[in-house]
Amino acid sequence: MVIFGVDTHKRNHTAVAVDERGRELGSHTSGTTSPDHLRLLAWARRFGEDRTWPVEDCRQLSRRLEGDLLAAGERIVRVPPKLMAHCRTAARTKASQTPSTRWPQPERNCGNRSTARSTSS
Repeated sequence: MVIFGVDTHKRNHTAVAVDERGRELGSHTSGTTSPDHLRLLAWARRFGEDRTWPVEDCRQLSRRLEGDLLAAGERIVRVPPKLMAHCRTAARTKASQTPSTRWPQPERNCGNRSTARSTSS
């Protein structure tokens, strides 16, 4: 399985692909339109069929991305913003520039059903 952590912003989204062990496989930045999301999905498909997209639950920024991914049959997991706070803090310090601290860890944020809500069926 490949996890695609997504950092959503007003004008762009950055996705980072990590494997089950948290190793960074690649990253891709795209715009926020549906055609941009299709290009992001095309990039993600090169990592295989078993994909999960944890997305910080900021629907004002991620609504269109979530809709496009769900329409394409992708699996989305909404991550509550409070679980992402440590990642934002860590990203602001120079000592944390390793992929393991820069990006949310799948086993910590995405696999825990009690804190993450799945939006796929």
